[in-house]
Amino acid sequence: MITFPQKHIDIVGIGASTLDRFIVVDHYPTGREVQQVISSTADGGGPVATALAVAGKYGARTVMIDSIGDDMVGRHILDDFEKYNVNTDAIQVERGEKSGVATILVKQDTGERAVFFERSTAREPEFLAVHKQLIEDSLILHINGRHRKLMRTAMEVAKAKGTIISLDGGAQRYDEEMKPITEESHIVIVARDYAEKYTGTTDLEEACRIIHDRGALIAGVTDGANGSYFVWPDGTPYRCEPFSQESVIDTTGAGDSFHGAFLARLVKYIYKTMDTAQMHMNGQEILMHCAHTDLEQVAIFASAVAALNTQGIGGRSPLPSLEQVHQLMGLE
Repeated sequence: MITFPQKHIDIVGIGASTLDRFIVVDHYPTGREVQQVISSTADGGGPVATALAVAGKYGARTVMIDSIGDDMVGRHILDDFEKYNVNTDAIQVERGEKSGVATILVKQDTGERAVFFERSTAREPEFLAVHKQLIEDSLILHINGRHRKLMRTAMEVAKAKGTIISLDGGAQRYDEEMKPITEESHIVIVARDYAEKYTGTTDLEEACRIIHDRGALIAGVTDGANGSYFVWPDGTPYRCEPFSQESVIDTTGAGDSFHGAFLARLVKYIYKTMDTAQMHMNGQEILMHCAHTDLEQVAIFASAVAALNTQGIGGRSPLPSLEQVHQLMGLE
C-alpha cells in the first residue's frame, strides 16, 4: 500500500477572483434596442476561484492566492469564499483599487452566455514566503494561466516539493506562452478549443493522447454536453459519457465546477485508499499509482456535478448537494 503524510492543505489555487453579474435575456442584441431582462443575479466567479469553491463545498481544504480591491465588490468576493470554506488569508487586498467584475448575458432558451469582463485594477500579487509554504503544504496546485509571473514561481516550488500541478485550460485561453505551462502540469484538463489549438487536431481522443504524451499524467478534454475524454497515468483511455439534462438554464459554471469536483473527489480517493503511516511519497508519484478504474469514478462524479450545475443561474449558487450528485450517478 502507498503511504504518505496527509497534507495540511488539499488544493491551493492561483487565479482571478471576480463578481459575476448574470442577466437572463430572450436573445442577444444585434444592434440598438430595448429589451426587458427576464431575471438577474450575482455570484462569485473566476475559473480557479470557482473550482476552489466547488472543491470546498465537497469537503476539500482549499486556499486562494489572488489580489483584489478594497471596494464593495471585493468584500462580496471574500464573503462568498467564506460561504464555500475557501481560505482567503493569501488574498492581497489593495487599498483604493477595484475588484474584477464580469457581466454575463445568458440566453434563456439555450443557456448560452456572452461575457463582458472588467479587469481588476489591483496589481498582480507578489510571490511571498507564505505562498511558498502554502504550496509546499498542499497536495495540489490549481492554475489557469493568470498571474503568470507568480504562477511560474509557484510551479517551480511545486515541482521541487512534489506538489501536483493541475491546469484548467479554458476556451479562448490558449496562447504560445501556455505551451510550456501545459507540458509541465501533471493534471491537464482543457476545453475542446484549448485542446485543438494546443495539439493541432480536432479528434479529441487523439488530442488527449497527445496531451498525455507531452507530459500530463492525467490528460482530459471536456466537450460540454458531449462529455469528456481522458488518458490516465497508465496510458488507459477513457470516454466519460455526459449526464444529459432535459433543459439547460446556464452553462457558466459547468467547466469550473467540473474541475473543482474532479479535484475534490481525487483528493478524497487519495486519502481514502492510501495509508498515511508507513512510507513517504510525493503527490506526483501518488498519481502514477492511481488505479484507472477509480479515476473513472472521479470523472463521473465531476461530470454529474457539472451537469446539475447547468440547472440554475451562476457558477456556484446552483451547485447540487452530494445526495443529488449520487442520485444522478445511480449510487442511491
